[in-house]
This record gives sequence, structure tokens and C-alpha cells, in this order.
Amino acid sequence: MLLFLDTEFATPQAPEIVSLALISEDGRFEFYAERDPLPEEPSDFVREHVYPLLERGAHALPDHDFCKALRSFIAQVGAASDDGKVTIAYDYHCDISLLDFALSGFGEHVNEPALPSLTTLDLESLGEAFSATVKARFESSPSVLKRRHHALGDAQVNRDAYAALRNTRHA
Repeated sequence: MLLFLDTEFATPQAPEIVSLALISEDGRFEFYAERDPLPEEPSDFVREHVYPLLERGAHALPDHDFCKALRSFIAQVGAASDDGKVTIAYDYHCDISLLDFALSGFGEHVNEPALPSLTTLDLESLGEAFSATVKARFESSPSVLKRRHHALGDAQVNRDAYAALRNTRHA
């Protein structure tokens, strides 16, 4: 099963997760979580554009709970997958590193629940057509553009862009 990943992080120099989202290609499975507490020293950009979009409440999780919820979600997706495998599609190399860090328990070496076989798909490998489709999706919808830099919103846009490209290639 294919999951689309996006993360938001506090600074590009020393990425620290702010939020993480995964959504399945068919939309049946969705995960969204935010760190609690949030990183103390985000960049000005993150403070101005990412933090105001955060949902907090039940989505704000301490690292241990964040990790357990994330691992449980991926295990559930793996169990629902026809072949028991999960592919994580990402558009920025830092996203996959941050996912790995969260899955490890934010450095605490958590390994429960067990994860299915995971592979990755770098969406950037789809080239300019993918980037242009993402850009067009944001530009064509004010409501989507308003949520740019919200991890779940960005993951959904990546999923939609991937589907649009796939449909174009199969038409």
C-alpha cells in the first residue's frame, strides 16, 4: 500500500519535527500528529506560517505517544495491504529521515509494535511534471493554498498530484 508522507519541521539547519502526516493513496488511512511540546526555537517562517495551522488538541502528542500512534498506524496499514508491504512516498529527503526518527521513538529505540516491510518512493524522481502538478493544485484552490505548510494538507496535495500524473500516463 502506498502512503504519502509530509512533515513540518522547526528549522532547516537542524530539522526537528513539528508535525507529521501520512495518507493512503485511496484515502482510507490517514495519520496526523503534532509534537507536544513544540520545538522551542522554530525559524521565523515556521512561527509565522506553520504554527498558526497546527490543530493541537488530540493531535498534540508527547514523543512516546507520537511514536506509538505512528507505529500502530503503519502496522494497521500493513495488515490491510494485500501484500503486507507499505511504500512511503515523499517529496523531500528530510521527510523520510524525520519519519525514521519518529519511528525510532525520537532516538529512544522503540521497536513495538512491529512494522511491516517498508520501502520508499521519492516523488522528486517523477521530475518536473510532478512539481508542476503540485504547484497547479495549490494555485487552483484557495482553500488548499490556505493550508499550505500543514503536513496533512501537503500530503494530500502530493497524493492528488501523483494520482493526476498516473491518470495522465494511463490515459
